[in-house]
Amino acid sequence: MTDISKYKNVSLAKETYHNLDKIRRTITPYTVQSRSGTINILINKEMARLNGKSKPKDNGKPKPKDK
Repeated sequence: MTDISKYKNVSLAKETYHNLDKIRRTITPYTVQSRSGTINILINKEMARLNGKSKPKDNGKPKPKDK
């Protein structure tokens, strides 16, 4: 069973899903990357590009406490 404290789920439009499949086959040429691994790679690249310029959105909800 998946550890719900570590993972979340996302829904993608069908076109985005198919584009993700194309990207995951080309991003690592000799290995087929998983969809979640591909999303991780793309997000980490974008975060590095932003270099700390992104700010968390405050939606008025209290932040969860670390356990």
